[in-house]
Amino acid sequence: PGDVFKFQPDGTTDEIEMEVPEDAVGGETMEVLLADENDDVNFALDTDDIPGVDVLLHSSVGDLTLSVHPFLDKIEAGNVSAAVEDTNEEEDGTYRMVWPAGIYLAQYLTSPAAKVLLTNKTRCLELGSGMGVAGMGLIAALVRDGVTSAHVALTDLPAAMPLLRANYGGNKDELLPGETATRIKVAVEEFAWGDPVALMLNNASEEKYDLVLCADVLYDPTKEVIDGLCTSIDSLLNHDTGLIIFSTRWRKNDEERVFFEQMEKMGYTFVIVDQLATELGGGSHATPDTSDASDGSQEEEEEPKAVAISRSALTWQEFGDDECEKNKAYFAGVTVKVNGKDVAVVDLTDEDFDDMDEEDFDDYEAMNIQIYAGYVGSKTTTTKPMECFRGLTVDLV
Repeated sequence: PGDVFKFQPDGTTDEIEMEVPEDAVGGETMEVLLADENDDVNFALDTDDIPGVDVLLHSSVGDLTLSVHPFLDKIEAGNVSAAVEDTNEEEDGTYRMVWPAGIYLAQYLTSPAAKVLLTNKTRCLELGSGMGVAGMGLIAALVRDGVTSAHVALTDLPAAMPLLRANYGGNKDELLPGETATRIKVAVEEFAWGDPVALMLNNASEEKYDLVLCADVLYDPTKEVIDGLCTSIDSLLNHDTGLIIFSTRWRKNDEERVFFEQMEKMGYTFVIVDQLATELGGGSHATPDTSDASDGSQEEEEEPKAVAISRSALTWQEFGDDECEKNKAYFAGVTVKVNGKDVAVVDLTDEDFDDMDEEDFDDYEAMNIQIYAGYVGSKTTTTKPMECFRGLTVDLV
């Protein structure tokens, strides 16, 4: 108590002094309010120090890499008007992130394993697009599959629109070369989940979507968020032919599970995406696609980038359930590298996370990501859940 700390914030010439209160106790955390809402303070952000993100798609769509950036002044926006500027509306910043579940969904959709799920899907909608990575992956897959006519809507809140439009514009020429832009129409649109006016207008239309994409949309699993998401999907999806492909990074397991429980009560079924793809005659993304080999033999693939995705077949009921034996067995059996050593996920400590390098942390993130397929009723022939398997690394691209 009575000591004085001095420090100089990065990017400033000002020195700040803080005196430790007389009643302070060792081990306590000091919090200092640098500015309140009434202060005229402008913290300038140097976007030169913030890198963009390149997302390599599956080689089945060619040598295609999506390039996205969280700030408009760093985007080559193609046909997007230069008048587009960052919004001043209140925001939580989540749309400026390239979430791992979105990356993996884009890579899955462009893999041969997803072809069977995309058959006859010509009206497609992404909810909570963010920077549009998953939706752009879908566009690349539709081009690969030679779709002659399709409509793809990338949607998010109004605050996300400038960045979403710019990132899509910056990738458009690569995604839709030549005449493909006349065959696949893409719209970037505002949509707030559960918006009664938007849903009313949609309900008045006979055209529903036969594919709805969602990637990492349960990061804030409040009742309002889940109710709006469930209502929107149910209203917008074609109940006869529609499919939901839902990529989620489990965090607050029990709270996020409410979404699936609520959808189940509304008549929906969600299964691991591989289960549905296999039952529809396709393969899992753990199985190389050999259908294009002219002599019937398996073609040698280029050196892939290992991407761990849906590393378990835990159902949404099982994942993260501490009382579930299959869940406990899975997380006791999978390991990540920490300082070069294999550590079981169940044994990870806070210090282990601090010691992980970026690649090892990405591997841990992937272990918590699942891709589910959802639909109205029960289209599959298998009622028994897939058995849990452990320690699999899936090569996607």
